[in-house]
Amino acid sequence: MGRPRVTNPRRDLEVNASPLRGCFYWVAIPGEPGSKRRPALVVSVNARNRLANDVLVIPASTKLRTAPTHVRLRKGTGGRRGGSVLKCEQITTLPKELLSDSALGGPLSGTLLEEVERGVLRAIGVSID
Repeated sequence: MGRPRVTNPRRDLEVNASPLRGCFYWVAIPGEPGSKRRPALVVSVNARNRLANDVLVIPASTKLRTAPTHVRLRKGTGGRRGGSVLKCEQITTLPKELLSDSALGGPLSGTLLEEVERGVLRAIGVSID
């Protein structure tokens, strides 16, 4: 006699795929004029994205202003059509239902994600140099 097979009840609850860290999704950010949808990068860890009802995101903008908390992205990076900048000082938490069902493209490289992490640290006043 072997042990009885135990199923994972959490797996049965997963209907949609979880947002993935390092990928862009279309988001609706509450409070923005005109209910504008914009691309945002998911930066919360995948375990949290799978289990929580919300995710941490950083919005992208096509206004390419230079700032110590901004990370510039080339055209096509992460499925984006044009060049853009991640505004790491605008990191926010959004309910998952405000994200599109699928990512715009593949995840950012580890090097770019590290740049984003440094941008967030600068935004909250952590010395990283």
